[in-house]
Amino acid sequence: MKKINWEKVNKFIKNKNFVIGFCVFCLTMVSIGFSYASFFSVKTNSNNQSITTGTLSVSYGASTSSVLRNGMSSMSNAMGMAQDEASLIYIQNTGTLNSTFNLTIGYDMENFTGRSGYSDSDQLTPLDYVMLAVYQYNGAGKEDTLVTGPISVADLPIYSINTSDSRYNRYSILFNTVGSSSSSTSTKTYKVKMWLSDKAIPAASYTYFYLNTEVVAEVVNAKMAYTLRGTVKSGTSNANGAVVSFHNNSLSSTTTSAGAFTLTGVYPGTYNMDITYNNVTYKGNLRVEEGTANSLTSLGTTFTGTDIYQVANNYGTTLSKIIDKNNITTYSSAASITSGNLYPTYKFVGGATASVSGIVITLDSTNKTYTMSM
Repeated sequence: MKKINWEKVNKFIKNKNFVIGFCVFCLTMVSIGFSYASFFSVKTNSNNQSITTGTLSVSYGASTSSVLRNGMSSMSNAMGMAQDEASLIYIQNTGTLNSTFNLTIGYDMENFTGRSGYSDSDQLTPLDYVMLAVYQYNGAGKEDTLVTGPISVADLPIYSINTSDSRYNRYSILFNTVGSSSSSTSTKTYKVKMWLSDKAIPAASYTYFYLNTEVVAEVVNAKMAYTLRGTVKSGTSNANGAVVSFHNNSLSSTTTSAGAFTLTGVYPGTYNMDITYNNVTYKGNLRVEEGTANSLTSLGTTFTGTDIYQVANNYGTTLSKIIDKNNITTYSSAASITSGNLYPTYKFVGGATASVSGIVITLDSTNKTYTMSM
């Protein structure tokens, strides 16, 4: 992997007059097998974010930052995380306002359908088999810090849904903030590794592995940023040392001896919310919305719907959770399901005050689930 010339990086972004500069400067994927076609690109969203105090512009970089693998074999998570092939993503805020951003992933339909020889019968690799890991890049010669993963795209909440064609859905990987250009936190650098799961069935060898990531950004004060405080209990006892992981470790909090946790900087959206205690992970989801008063309600233990994507979006859960909870033996895009059971999924509506306390998460160690109340 080539060394990044940060002076050229900064010069490039300034010349483009970015408010959020985003580019991939090193992408070193190589052919590692056979049978699978792969295309991976990294880009930003093409729409500017308009706000009352101005416009936050997110633009494409000049480099294509994409690569075609003519061959790819499946691999274990350990092998995928150990591979050298990765894309390095550099995000810089050159504006005067702090910004939040959400890193999303989905099928790269533009390049999939635009390639030579495309046919309407061509199939994309099921999202259940697309694995990724995201690291905080700490510089050349330093060990990178794992932020998210290994996780499949089907494990991610839907960020935006296309009701006409699910292949255009976007899935949320993580969220974070960058400070203004005058701050010491105006940049974020991530390393993304992606691979084909070793659980992929042989039929996947006839599919196309076309994925891309996108960044959606807003100024920090465009939406309410909540601080959620509460207690984790195991039965009737406080759970000391439980880890509350919010949206694939975008935020996390380890409980005190009193079971207390604090999550700061929670914006409206749909998130994975998992609690790990005594080496057991309790899976669930939390949808956060702005409102006029604080409330916390369950979205139910069962669902009805027309397809798995609509269910995941409407009930604030993920494709993989629906598959797992209902013991479905096929991958999500092949699942035909209109009713079934849900992992814990809740909706929090916040009022005008950012600080929220009194949330209670109660773990059920027998059924490996949890409930929330406030």
